[in-house]
Amino acid sequence: MSSLLFVPANDERKFAKASSLPCSGIVIDLEDAIHAQHKQVARASLSEIIPKYRNSKQKLYVRINGLHTPFWQDDLVEVVKIQPEGIIVPKAERDLHLIDECLVGLETSQGLKENHIKLMLILETAKALVDMEQILSSCARIDSATIGMADLSADLGTSWKDIVQQSPPLFIGLREQLALVSRKLGLNAPWDSVYMQFTDVEGLRRDAIISKRLGFQGKHVIHPSQIDIVNSVYRVSKEEYEEAKTILTKIEGHGAVQMEGLLIDEPVVKRARQIIERYEEQEVTA
Repeated sequence: MSSLLFVPANDERKFAKASSLPCSGIVIDLEDAIHAQHKQVARASLSEIIPKYRNSKQKLYVRINGLHTPFWQDDLVEVVKIQPEGIIVPKAERDLHLIDECLVGLETSQGLKENHIKLMLILETAKALVDMEQILSSCARIDSATIGMADLSADLGTSWKDIVQQSPPLFIGLREQLALVSRKLGLNAPWDSVYMQFTDVEGLRRDAIISKRLGFQGKHVIHPSQIDIVNSVYRVSKEEYEEAKTILTKIEGHGAVQMEGLLIDEPVVKRARQIIERYEEQEVTA
């Protein structure tokens, strides 16, 4: 996984195009991209539009409206029908049991096993970030998380540009914490937040490099032009793959060896195996 592209739920043309793009997955957005008066029509169109263009090589997610709105329950009813890989919950805090309880009944009605549908949380308030571990451990459905920097900046009374685009970027420590907490709780690696200025190519690349170094699995994107940049940062290169294979060859039959001045022991071998696995996985889905 490298890039997840957000697409408005009421725009069939954009979803059709997204299904042909090299993103790892698509996020159908029922939240910010849809005006309140259009939400009912947008969610009702999911069962009609999604099957037309669904691509088996791409993961499908749906971002529902938050629990602070009157829309989230109706969202879940329609979303479960299309059985996405996951549901993205915005402005997630400690009331996730409400979604869990609702999904149990909906999964049963669709003949799905309990906890079939996973949750990806967006932590985007000061409260959520302070309570990060408690929130991420509050529900068995939680699969991964991301930090919503745009909403977080608004909550703090600053701007996304000041937090992310200016140098040095702020709150790198929050991303570090998310990576550590996710690992501690046995969740999948986190996703990095969208880079709002989609014409700032080098800014996007720098931001993606930071999250990759922290062990994130990929980045959310809001424009097709961002996909190749994010993929280029996150993809395992042929050179990295060949080096990983060489490491496994060198270590065979030895406890520890050196290669070009680098000590090769169990942690390095473990990482080499991860690189090989990811490379082979990305080649299959390419």
